[in-house]
Amino acid sequence: MTAHVIGLTGGIASGKSTVAKLLVERGAAVIDADQLARKVVEPGQPALAELVARFGAAILTADGQLDRKRLGAIAFADEAARADLGRITHPRIAAASAQAIAAWADAGASVVFYEAALLVENRAYTGLSGLIVVAAPDDVQEARVMARDGLSADEARARIAAQLPLDKKTAVATWVIYNTGDLDALRAEVDRVVAEIEAKYGPIKTPHPASKSGARPIMRTQDIALITGFPAFTARRMIAKLLEREPDTKLYVLARDKFALEADHYLDKLHAGDRAEVLVGDVCDMDLGLSSAEYRALTKEVTWIHHLAGIYFMGVDDDTARRVNVGGTRTMLELARDASRLERVVHWSTAMVSGNRGGTVYEEDLDAGQRFHNAYEKTKYEAERLVRAAQRQLPITILRPSIIVGDSKTGEIDKLDGPYYLMVLIATNASGLRLPILGRGDSPLHLVPIDYVVEAAWQVARGEHAAGKTFHLVDPNPLTARAVFESVAEAAHTEKPRGSIPGPLARAVLRTPGLARLGRGPLAFLDMIEHAVHYDSTNTAQALAGSMVRCPSLSDYLPVLVQHVLDVARAPEAAPEPDDIADPLD
Repeated sequence: MTAHVIGLTGGIASGKSTVAKLLVERGAAVIDADQLARKVVEPGQPALAELVARFGAAILTADGQLDRKRLGAIAFADEAARADLGRITHPRIAAASAQAIAAWADAGASVVFYEAALLVENRAYTGLSGLIVVAAPDDVQEARVMARDGLSADEARARIAAQLPLDKKTAVATWVIYNTGDLDALRAEVDRVVAEIEAKYGPIKTPHPASKSGARPIMRTQDIALITGFPAFTARRMIAKLLEREPDTKLYVLARDKFALEADHYLDKLHAGDRAEVLVGDVCDMDLGLSSAEYRALTKEVTWIHHLAGIYFMGVDDDTARRVNVGGTRTMLELARDASRLERVVHWSTAMVSGNRGGTVYEEDLDAGQRFHNAYEKTKYEAERLVRAAQRQLPITILRPSIIVGDSKTGEIDKLDGPYYLMVLIATNASGLRLPILGRGDSPLHLVPIDYVVEAAWQVARGEHAAGKTFHLVDPNPLTARAVFESVAEAAHTEKPRGSIPGPLARAVLRTPGLARLGRGPLAFLDMIEHAVHYDSTNTAQALAGSMVRCPSLSDYLPVLVQHVLDVARAPEAAPEPDDIADPLD
């Protein structure tokens, strides 16, 4: 469906915004170009960086927002500055406007009103179905500008003079609304023009927003979120969190065909009802493995993408890790670029993109040249590089959790992976081996519970200024590897592991027949704890300031994790052998 787009403009303080509100009261679809202009210059957006480069940091407020009043003063006083401002912002506003118009057309609107100040100056009105100009006498404009903006008479007159004379605008108008009286008089003028528009183009009232096929409703006040990565534990917990904290969000869960039934059962367990729906596809395939119609419908609806699809098992082979971590991320970004209503992409990376670096790793760091210990880390690093490049065009938030362990209250985890292998060995002595502590036991072991990660992820991603930022979701006070494993032994009432052994010998022990699959987790894990790394969390701390979200101390919940390990070990029918553990995305 195509809509007839009618421009709405006028001189400064002529009353076009009031006319726009009156149109909205009548059920019309109205797009405010000024609101779109504010979005394209939000922190993290490329337009803001270009404006700072052109006009200097003085145009920013203390919290990094654009000081529109200061920028306006510069632009209105200098024709060259005004031209540069338009060069930087107008193409981006135009792109956002086209997406908004398309969304309203898909919703069934036959008429869309586009409110903008410079429709005549930039000749954009020539491509529209009609143009409304709201007119007011000079003295009325001057008085309104002085009262609204706190300007002197001279400053108000300068603002008015900087715009195209009103008679030049009315000369090309299809309809002129004269705003010279009170609000009732203005309503009468709006009714007069609306009647003429409806006689020509049909009702301006937009029907209940729905897609062209009617198959999937598109609620303009509702977020539509896509979440990838099911059935991974992080994805499961994030699905539950979104259903709990965002009752008005419609959720699509992307699941491969062999996991679709499991996803349906999981949503039933959460009593999701019609708030969530399974999309059968694959993040690694073109168009997410969806049909063309499904993919097009998704691009018109989706506002949030939570990208959790990725390989998190440290012993994965390079081809599988690359296909999922890099290929899947590339496909997700293609969807984001096609999404006409996109508000945010939340990309789940990992703190392990720091590789073999030591010292402090800052949230905005993604150094090149570091060595990676396994395909998992290397491909997650490559995926984040893709995402960071896309941040110049898309509103993206990057999350970097450290090694995720079980729930701090229940110990729940989906499989005993990564450091859990060593916890199992120490807590149960099931292997018959007396493995000493691997690597340097005095290096910090960066573990973080799943419940904190998911709650913190939800909180920081919803932040007003989260686009363009990276967040470390880590324990600010990690225990050393030695302290962790000695605490595991103590909580399980088993013999404490003693000393440490060189890396090569540890690898030889862990390559013992029968432990090959088991060793893949600890081997990668061994290298990671040989480097003393501190993950700076400034962005995260600022985003969570004032909230009750805090990472609990590992010493407080470690007994819960150990008890969960012991419970699983005592119920072998519920715990698959390590050789049978398959990554859900493999």
